[in-house]
Amino acid sequence: MADGRVAVTVRDAAAEHSAVVERSVDAGLVAHVPIGTRNADHLRMLLDDAPVLLKPGPGRLSRRSYHVTAVHGDVTYHLRPKSPDTSRLVRNGRTIAEFKRESQTEIKVWWTKDVEVSAADAAIGYALAGAFGTGARLFLASLLESSASHAPG
Repeated sequence: MADGRVAVTVRDAAAEHSAVVERSVDAGLVAHVPIGTRNADHLRMLLDDAPVLLKPGPGRLSRRSYHVTAVHGDVTYHLRPKSPDTSRLVRNGRTIAEFKRESQTEIKVWWTKDVEVSAADAAIGYALAGAFGTGARLFLASLLESSASHAPG
């Protein structure tokens, strides 16, 4: 992620899809965000070279603020924190997976049983989890970081 880019290709028996999240070079970097920023003005997402509307939450004090929304055509995806470590991927209102980012290069996923998931769904989910991480920082850690960044120096 040092280059500000997360690229994922997923293949299934019927298709291959690639999702990319890129950060602009002039974005101010935030250490706890894998892609470096949650500012939508400095991010771009593509699925198979077609633009995806990307709306990351600010990732501040509330768990809810760590959500990320991606809209591609008539499909809306939400990556929402479930715990400090995991996030749910919701497609058009239905949970399709749970993601856990283990390291900079490893993401674990548990697909929801009895829900059909396409290679495009998987590519978007992996790209979002890779770019923004999974779970939500604890309130106290966020509060301390926020206070430290506003302290006179």
